[in-house]
Amino acid sequence: MRRVVRGFWGPRPESEEELAVRWSMFLTRLREIAADVFDAWEPIGEATDPESLAAYLRERNAGDDWSDREGYALALSTPAENPAPHPVEVTVSGTGGGVSEDLPMSVVVTITGPGTASVPYAEVLRALAESWDADWGEVTETELQLALGEDGREPGQPCVGWAGYLSEHRATILTQAQAQAQAQAQAQAQAQAQTQAQQPGTGAPAVHALPGKAEPTEHGGLLLDLTGTAADVAGLVAVNRVVRATGALEALPRPMDRAKL
Repeated sequence: MRRVVRGFWGPRPESEEELAVRWSMFLTRLREIAADVFDAWEPIGEATDPESLAAYLRERNAGDDWSDREGYALALSTPAENPAPHPVEVTVSGTGGGVSEDLPMSVVVTITGPGTASVPYAEVLRALAESWDADWGEVTETELQLALGEDGREPGQPCVGWAGYLSEHRATILTQAQAQAQAQAQAQAQAQAQTQAQQPGTGAPAVHALPGKAEPTEHGGLLLDLTGTAADVAGLVAVNRVVRATGALEALPRPMDRAKL
């Protein structure tokens, strides 16, 4: 089994030192979530303090003339022989600090192996989104990506997987749309109740509420945890239709001129 946790944002200039603080925060939070899965990293071992990571970023990106614009890259992986009771292989890669108008910044956590079902993916996404102040994020896999593409999702367009993250403006768009839809549904229900008293047999309107949990995050964002509620790909595609219809999944305008919608 293979699942991917991804977060994206637009141009945001940051130095190696600033990025190292974010990387250190993120890796520390991963260890707090599941120390048996997210522990030592190759090639840095347990040197996840900001100073060590800043030095590694400088070494890793030395000679890259494009780094100031395209961002500073970093890639890590867990040891090949993971001691977890149900072994998993983890790779973490990302690019941050760039100011490209076309290439989004991102962090991707790929988790592979028989023990992946026990990983709390929504909490991994929360840690990513809060550590990196992302614009949007998702927990996904190949089958879901293909299904969303067949359903009309454009390449690079934000989406929601088994968990999803929306930055503050996206969260506001979604919650306002839901509140408006609920108010309209209540008004229609009252009107239909009066009509039904005169014409028995008319039904109440369907209200399309999102399944799962919606929890606030740092930076004013919203974490959507659909684990166990929309358990199959078809259910997640349907959720994406609902959220997309509110406008909360619009892509950043091109050329990008901001980190978040």
